[in-house]
Amino acid sequence: MKQGLGNEGRAQRFPMDNDSAIYGYFTKKISSNESSLGTTHMLLRETDHLLLRFGEMMLIRKDPSTECRMILREAADEIWFLIDGNVEFIWHDLRQDSPTFDQVHKLMCDQPTLVLAPFGVAFGCHALENPASLIRIATYEEGSHPGDRSFVWEVKA
Repeated sequence: MKQGLGNEGRAQRFPMDNDSAIYGYFTKKISSNESSLGTTHMLLRETDHLLLRFGEMMLIRKDPSTECRMILREAADEIWFLIDGNVEFIWHDLRQDSPTFDQVHKLMCDQPTLVLAPFGVAFGCHALENPASLIRIATYEEGSHPGDRSFVWEVKA
């Protein structure tokens, strides 16, 4: 199943088709709303059904000169939120039992966006022109499983 969006921006499941980039990946544009709190951005809701547990959350500031790394998480799903900036996300499906095994998908984003990196899929992102701000939420703390790996992503200029 691939993830899609309903009328309210919540995750829905649709049958997977042959054009799916990576089995289980998900993206969602993040819209702003004016409320009594000021300008708000709904990032994640329980009804999105994206995380089964919580491990850690961090704020990341990426600079275009930062070494680009891909992270392979053995058991942790990760949700990344682009807050500002211009980035390229990349997924490489390394799950041997996946219908999209060994496929690579790239996505350029220049507006607030949510992306899901399922466990078993190597994932990375890099800032393209100026620094970018991101939030990362993971179901387990980084390095908590022996199969977690990090490797250099050769970005072509």
